Amino acid sequence: MSAQDSSGRPLRFFHAFMRLAGPYWTARGRWKPRLVTLLLALLVVCQVGLAIRLNLWNADLFDALERRSTERAMDQILIFALLVLGTIVVNTLHLVVRRWLQLDWRRWLTAHVVGHWMDEARHYQAALIPGDHANPDGRIAEDVRIATEAAFDLANSLFYCVLLLVTFVDILWSLSGRIELGGVEVPGHLVFLAVAYAGIGSGVAFVLGRPLVRATDTRQTREADFRFGLVRARELGEAISLARGEATERGRLGALFETIVQSWHAQSAGLARLLAFSSAYTILAPVFPILVSTPRFLGGLLTLGGLMQSAQAFQQVTAALSWPVDNLPRLAEWRASVERVLALEEAVRTVAVEAARTGDTAINLDRSPQARLGVSELWIASPDGTAMLPALDVEVHPGEHVLVDGDPDAAAALFRVLAGIWPWGRGHVALPADGEMIAVGARPFLPEGTLRDALAFPRPDSHQHVDALLRGALGRVGLAHLAERLDERADWARVLSGAEQQRLSIARLLLNAPNWIVLGSALDALDPASADEMLRLLSEALPHTGVIVIGPHPGSTETFASRLTLQRVAGGEVLLNEVYAQRQAARKPRRRGLRLVDWLSQGYGS
Repeated sequence: MSAQDSSGRPLRFFHAFMRLAGPYWTARGRWKPRLVTLLLALLVVCQVGLAIRLNLWNADLFDALERRSTERAMDQILIFALLVLGTIVVNTLHLVVRRWLQLDWRRWLTAHVVGHWMDEARHYQAALIPGDHANPDGRIAEDVRIATEAAFDLANSLFYCVLLLVTFVDILWSLSGRIELGGVEVPGHLVFLAVAYAGIGSGVAFVLGRPLVRATDTRQTREADFRFGLVRARELGEAISLARGEATERGRLGALFETIVQSWHAQSAGLARLLAFSSAYTILAPVFPILVSTPRFLGGLLTLGGLMQSAQAFQQVTAALSWPVDNLPRLAEWRASVERVLALEEAVRTVAVEAARTGDTAINLDRSPQARLGVSELWIASPDGTAMLPALDVEVHPGEHVLVDGDPDAAAALFRVLAGIWPWGRGHVALPADGEMIAVGARPFLPEGTLRDALAFPRPDSHQHVDALLRGALGRVGLAHLAERLDERADWARVLSGAEQQRLSIARLLLNAPNWIVLGSALDALDPASADEMLRLLSEALPHTGVIVIGPHPGSTETFASRLTLQRVAGGEVLLNEVYAQRQAARKPRRRGLRLVDWLSQGYGS
């Protein structure tokens, strides 16, 4: 997933990522992250400087040993102690600064993404449109973490390796001197050997790693199948027990685990091949330059210190050149997480744009000073842009109770339009101000905390909600047994039954006394007599409040001033052409950013 630039060129991935996460540094007043990032870069430069000084120390030490100079050797011991101390200080500071930046960036990006997602019903609307943005909880909790942490790790290590490569290539070139090949003097031969060594190592690892990637994918699939089998056994626990099917299930789970065993052995074989090569590659790296430079040392063209210095410089160059190989799995993981976060952001941005539409092809919400509740010439569309409900006219007067039932999907969509969370359709909707109307669905929102807060929501701190009023409201709706639990903290959405939650929502309405109430299947968990009793309570306590009940009503319909039965449009007629075209495009597979990473990572085991 990636947004295109004006020319459609594939630089889209990084552009989309920086548009999302870049304001952490670029927004006005973000001076602290800039300064801390500069400090981190300076610490990386210090790390490279210490590595260079250690390389020079290596030469000085072995030259002193070659000359059997005790005084110079002791000096080098003191210098080494200072280098160790400097390395400890710089590396510790680097760790602290890097982790502070990672956490602060993650905090900022999490707040940014959650702020866009959990705003104006975008979290609800985004879940209704097609696209790769499912499981937003995982994207926000895990993918944002990986996107920020891995970005810093990769950028930091790349910067370090580039500096290392630039500095140590120069050192290695000067230490290489000139060798004669076929009568031609070749300068910097150790540099070319380091490039060749790293290139050959990467190529061999790529070839050996491809079967390992397939084996790893197979094992992950088998592990997922086994987990799904365990979940299925848990969900069907009662049916299995009644049928005495435990033996059959044990056999099925055992067979699933045996597929894991087979894939484990295949993965182990691949790991063994790759480990055998990587072990030889790692052991040979410090010895190879010594073997190559030994003739020059024996010929007196290179001191012992120069020999050891060139060996260490060779290792630093090959390590820097191996950055792509070492970081490909991490880079692939980072890219995948970034794409998942970008997909969620794009879905939220899409529904935000659609909700902001105005004109003849949009639902126009009119919140005029004169409080009204109703719709005129309202066509409701599905999230894919096809018509769901034809032209509709409804108006609720103060103190009037209106019932709208019929097709359940159409009724649910109308309820969401009046609640202001359904942007797909066209027509006009007259709504009172937010504080004058309350919409209640089949399950009310009960925030975690005390029962007092859940009952008094959305104004839990109101001084009007004294204990006597709270207990009185609970008693009137048949929840007197909860009156002594007002200060008990719990997840009340789990503690209370569906019927109790709906009674609690009526008690909340009695306390808040809005001028308009929209109920969407808000009484469907009650028996008919209780449903009628709840409406009677609202009528008596709030005689001037207009109430519209949308959806099936379990009680009597005789008490309503008017009734409208909805019929859903059949045939899938396109109502919103632009939305429909966008949905069709969202269903097509998308070109991924950084596809080269996918191809390369297929050659390396994780």
